[in-house]
Amino acid sequence: MMSRTRSLTALTAALLVPAAHAQSAAPVSLTAAVTAALANNTDVKTAQANLDKAQAANQAAQADPSSLVAAKLSAKNTATLAQAQLRGAKLGALQNTVTAYTALLEAQENVTLQTLQVQVDTKNVQVAQVKLGIGNATQLDVTNAQNTLASSQQNLADGKAQVNLASARLATLTGLGSGVRAAGAPTVPKLTSTQATLQGGLGNLSAVTSAAGDLALAQLNVKLADNDFTPARTLQDAKTALANAQRSADSASKTATQSLASAYQAAQNAYELLAVAQSREAAAQKTATQDAARLKSGTISAVELQNTQLALKKAQYARLQAQDNVLTALASLSVAAGVNLTGIGGSI
Repeated sequence: MMSRTRSLTALTAALLVPAAHAQSAAPVSLTAAVTAALANNTDVKTAQANLDKAQAANQAAQADPSSLVAAKLSAKNTATLAQAQLRGAKLGALQNTVTAYTALLEAQENVTLQTLQVQVDTKNVQVAQVKLGIGNATQLDVTNAQNTLASSQQNLADGKAQVNLASARLATLTGLGSGVRAAGAPTVPKLTSTQATLQGGLGNLSAVTSAAGDLALAQLNVKLADNDFTPARTLQDAKTALANAQRSADSASKTATQSLASAYQAAQNAYELLAVAQSREAAAQKTATQDAARLKSGTISAVELQNTQLALKKAQYARLQAQDNVLTALASLSVAAGVNLTGIGGSI
């Protein structure tokens, strides 16, 4: 019996060492991860190159005295769209990085949680064995406790594997070295912008910008064809193209508005769930503090306190998940609104 207990203790200690080592390796903040992603992201680099090219072409077209009005408008539209596409690429990189970072952070914290769960279940096996020795438990009780411990150990092993997978994902997105670890969650910013305010900036989205540019060009073509020296068929075709462009612009605006509304509601829901998780964590913390005092007074056992501490850790993990959900919701809202609302990475 004592041999089994010593082996279980040794196994628990062996599991704890690599977990602590893994979580201390190369920690980075979310801000650092986003900064690295914006600097190394392929889509961002491509969008920046396209913008530089479009701006140079637009500058040349506007300065060229032989360039006609349609060519000048087309060059201007291309440059404006390239700017919107760069912003969209940056916001997309931000969103992907926030998602990957929070996944890594949760995976790391899950290892801590599962490590504590293994400790609790190891103690439960020891208690069951002692009870069996004095006739206050059956062999089935011991077997059940051992099975629970085995399951917890497997969960811990799976959790460690998830840390490595999440780390590799973040490293790929950011260009940071392998084995990168999350340093911790940043403070969640408040959502101060109203939905109506954000809707006013939807014209900066690439889809809306593209449709608006096509509409402006179609309007110009109608204007250029509406005269006595242009064939009537040309004018009619220009009007048909204008009608199509108007429908496309309306559709792009409607889609953007719907996406914004959905993302805004999701963000509000995430804030509400965070408040609930924080309240539950506070209650669990209060219980843990009380039980620590009760242990000193001798009214509960150390095993009971350990269970209380596990409950607190679970509440803290749930709060972390809720906090991360707010960050990912804000990142999604940023993409939908065309403006960075996460408080990370500055103005994009």
